[in-house]
Formats: sequence, C-alpha cells, structure tokens
Amino acid sequence: MIKIKLFNFLLSLILICNLLNAQKELRVGYINMDYILSNIEDFEVANKEFEYKINQWKNEILKKETEIKTKREELEFEKDLIPNQIYLKRSKELEYDFKELDNYRNKRFGPEGDWLIQEKILIQPIQDEVLAIVQKIADKNKFDFIFDKSSAVIMLYSEKKYDISELVLRSILRQEKIENLEIEFEDERKKELEEKRKLAEQKNKKRRDSISRLRELRKIEIKRKRDSLISVKRKIKT
Repeated sequence: MIKIKLFNFLLSLILICNLLNAQKELRVGYINMDYILSNIEDFEVANKEFEYKINQWKNEILKKETEIKTKREELEFEKDLIPNQIYLKRSKELEYDFKELDNYRNKRFGPEGDWLIQEKILIQPIQDEVLAIVQKIADKNKFDFIFDKSSAVIMLYSEKKYDISELVLRSILRQEKIENLEIEFEDERKKELEEKRKLAEQKNKKRRDSISRLRELRKIEIKRKRDSLISVKRKIKT
C-alpha cells in the first residue's frame, strides 16, 4: 500500500512538472467521480444489487466455513471414541470440503471471479457513460487533461471553475444537451490586453492630470503677474 501511494505521488509530481514545463498553455479540468455517481439513480440501484450479490456470496462462504469447522471440532471431540479408520476417512472428507470451499471462494472473489463479472455487468456501463460524457465535454471545451478528484491523484488545490462535475451530471440526467455544456474561460491573452489597456488609461489619466495642473498653475501665474502690473500702474498714476 505504501509503495502504491508513493508511486501515485511520484506520478502526480511528474505530471505536474510536465504541465508546468509545457510549451503551450494547457487547459486542465477535473471531476469528482464519487459525487457524480452518487447522484445517478441507476448507479445507486446497480450498486445496491452488486452489494447484495457480494454479501450473498460472502454469507454462503461463511455458512459453509462454519459448518466445516463445526464438523472438524466434532470429529476431534470423537477422535478417541471412534475407530482410527473412520476418523481418517472423515478427516479427508473435511479436507476435501475445505479445498472445495477455497475453490468456490476463488470462483467468486478471485482476480477473475464472478464479482468482476457482476461489476462489469451492473456498474461499468454507467461508469463508461460518465467517461464518454467527460470526453465530449473535454473535446468541446478543448481540455488537455481531466483529473478525477476522488481518485489517487493528489490535488493540493483546484479552482471551482475548473470542476466540470455538474456539467457531466446534468448531461447524464438528460437535463441539458451536450451541445450546450460549454465552460466560459477567461482568455489569458484578453486578460493581458485588458491589463495593458487599464495601465495605459492610468498613465494617460496621470498625464492629463499633470497637464491640467500645469495649466492651472500657469493661469495662476499669469493672473498674479497681471495683478502685479495693475498694481504697479496704479501706484505710478498716484
């Protein structure tokens, strides 16, 4: 388990580094698969049916295992009371029952067991539908990567505007057509131009304010000189 977590961490680290070093501007989104599936009624029904099957098989195995153990305990208790030949015969029968039980357990829960078949029949079609919608939204909105927030991928921070879970869910529930599921992203180039425009406006405003102040100062200076001349003329006349 530790090795798996370490592998996932290193994989995420490498992926993040690649994203940071990418030549072109990348668009990255994410979903919360657990949230999406928990809001799909068909998945809830399929999941309950899947859990019912799993629990049914577990109960069957537990019941059979308990029966065999009980028989083993009874046999050991009767060991000194029955002929050795009978004891050996019944002991072999119990060993055979244990092996059969292991085979049954492997048949149900092994790497290619019935649990996997049931999952493919009941759950995977819904998961595939979600992934198909994610793919369509990603293509339409030109995403480079879509992560699953509920998986092993480490997400230290993510802006809500890049979460497309609600879009996927609306499409799955047929509340909105896939053609309408667009995301509005702020174009970085437009943002840069807007910032430059605002900066230019600020500079122009400062320049206009400076010119306006100089004009006011010039008017004041002219008025002062004029008043001074008028004053001098009055003194001469008197």
